[in-house]
Amino acid sequence: MSGDQLAADVAALSALGRKLPGSPAGEAACDHICARLATLGVAHEVLAFDAFLGWPVRSEVLAAGLRLEASGVAFGFDTGPKGVAGRLVECGRGALPDRLDGAIALMDGMPRHGLLQAAAAGAIGVITVSPGMQRHFMAASPIWGAPTSADDLALLPTIPVVQVARQDGKALRAAGSVEATLIAETRREWRTARMPVADIPGREKPFLLIGAHYDSWVQGSTDNAAGVALLLELARRYADAQPRFGLRLAWWTGHEQGVYAGSSWYADHAWQELHDRAIAYLNVDIVGVAGATTKAVRNTSAELADYVTGTVARLAGPLTPAEDAYVRHALRRSDRYVDPRRPARNSDQSFQGIGLSSLQVSSFPPSASPDHLPDSGLAWWWHTEHDTPERCEPAVLAADAALHHALVEGLVNAPALPLDIAAMAQDILAGLREYQEAAPGLDGLADLDERARRLVGFAAARRPLPDGVLLRVAKLLNPVMFHARSEFGYDLGRDSRLLPGLAPALELARLDADAARMARVGLRRQVNRVRQALCEAVNLLEASAPIRPGV
Repeated sequence: MSGDQLAADVAALSALGRKLPGSPAGEAACDHICARLATLGVAHEVLAFDAFLGWPVRSEVLAAGLRLEASGVAFGFDTGPKGVAGRLVECGRGALPDRLDGAIALMDGMPRHGLLQAAAAGAIGVITVSPGMQRHFMAASPIWGAPTSADDLALLPTIPVVQVARQDGKALRAAGSVEATLIAETRREWRTARMPVADIPGREKPFLLIGAHYDSWVQGSTDNAAGVALLLELARRYADAQPRFGLRLAWWTGHEQGVYAGSSWYADHAWQELHDRAIAYLNVDIVGVAGATTKAVRNTSAELADYVTGTVARLAGPLTPAEDAYVRHALRRSDRYVDPRRPARNSDQSFQGIGLSSLQVSSFPPSASPDHLPDSGLAWWWHTEHDTPERCEPAVLAADAALHHALVEGLVNAPALPLDIAAMAQDILAGLREYQEAAPGLDGLADLDERARRLVGFAAARRPLPDGVLLRVAKLLNPVMFHARSEFGYDLGRDSRLLPGLAPALELARLDADAARMARVGLRRQVNRVRQALCEAVNLLEASAPIRPGV
């Protein structure tokens, strides 16, 4: 690995500061990536598109004679320069009071937690308190990518929210229930964004899509200048390699201040090509983190899980039981029975609707480290002004680059793609289990369970399968496993749940009679959608290859 060049790229990109799409710093970052690709002789283009962005401009809190610095959120409500004034009400981290009429809620957590509940209770603003000296920038939009209607825009926050550091939170709590002014000047607007995409052809037409976002809140050295540098290193390694399958490298923009604007736009505009030719999506984010010895497999779909965990264990060693438990807790999700390392609604996961298998490995500080953010695998400086070049450790980044090179090599030069269809069917069974427990009599769930079990048997009996069959089955199943709406749209919110179209089954027993009738209509349609995907997958496997001798 080219360690010196990795460090140089991180330093150059970090020095640009906040790389907001369409800003001078954002343009300079795009130009840096393109200049490096040109030097490497890698063919590339810059895609320009309209992105709907949100970002904080000025945030502070005035109370009891104090003027406290604060961090705002992307897509937060704009108070204007005068702010909003109300009585501070302590809310801690638990349930909010039923009535907060005209009050400003003071609570622990990230500056997106409790926002909807506070607004519903009548609060006029929210101040969250960081667990440390740092203040985190976040996005508070439930929309994935660009809005498509006025109805989408109506879902954006209607009250302001900011975060203060822990010591300032203590000062506010010591002041008690006093009058406070919350200032949160924010912007929401359409801007032209630019996104570099590079192609390294293979001997065959399929390609591996690899992405890393290049925008950042401030310097963003580990989130995500290090990921940008790692992609450039992969471009260098494969520039003249002529692998079996090609590489398509994309540097997303609008990740932070556009809630995955770049990757979702690309998915929309390259949908057919990605569906027909892409073999998987590798996301590169949170790498090179100083002191990060735990290699966390995350956002990895079942069919690639054994391949990714095996590659990580071979290069970095297997996780101890304690570290494995720590990673699983950090990646926890809503599903009761689904592996938490499966793809979640974060990290530019814009390609499951197209059917792409997904993989990602991030570097987390170990569980015993004082540097990890409480209740999270991320470092405390994540999404803060403290994510500076000294937080990116050259040796860790070089090791991460070597690990990612191995992951790429095992896909683009694989004699046979390491996709495990039986594991996908097992994941479907794990997702169905919770829905069956919540709604045991719901029409169609038992049939889905039976068909998923049949798929497990067919997939296990017909190994090895041709690459084309593996890819077709994965692209049939992934959309229903990860998208509730359709193969062409994005669900709202950030809740991570397998087979999300069936999620209304969890609430069925608590609905009144008419609401339950309507929910069953929608659920039947979703059952049909999943059933059709399972039927087509089994039909493909039935026709693909003879059963192994002795099976």
